[in-house]
Amino acid sequence: MQVVIFITFRYNRDDRRLSHMKFLYQTFTDYNLEEFTRFNMIVPLRISRYRPKILAVCYILMIFSGFLRVFTAPGTSAFTYLLVVFALPLVLVYVSKRQCRRVYNANPQLQERHSVMRFYEDHLQETSNQQSVDVPYSSIAHLVETRTHFYLMTAANQGMIIIKNNCSAELIHFLQGLKQ
Repeated sequence: MQVVIFITFRYNRDDRRLSHMKFLYQTFTDYNLEEFTRFNMIVPLRISRYRPKILAVCYILMIFSGFLRVFTAPGTSAFTYLLVVFALPLVLVYVSKRQCRRVYNANPQLQERHSVMRFYEDHLQETSNQQSVDVPYSSIAHLVETRTHFYLMTAANQGMIIIKNNCSAELIHFLQGLKQ
């Protein structure tokens, strides 16, 4: 299972013109284990390159349960088949969450990171306790929206978390406009 990592760009300290612009919107995110795990469980499912792999696993499970039904003794209960079909995905989710926890605990830069994001006309700036990043809107590869979050993906395995509860209504509307 692939673990998605938060964005890590280098800040160009020579580019002073960006610091004089007035930002349009501002929000903050506290990165923690819960946010990191949620990010890694949702984003791969929403990015289209992972969908065929997930569908393939589902089809393999259905075919496997059919083979079990055909090649096992006639007295085998339906519970056995249901256990195989539902237990395997639950095990995969458990393993994914465990791997997320291991990666998070091994990387001190991910732990308890406070990030402030400022949105300008042509780019956004994320400033955390470890780095500062300027990202032009044109370099956002995917914008994943859920009921509670926005995930701004700059690559298939790099992105930023924006919590909707920390956003103004105008910022949410602005981000939905970026999605189109």
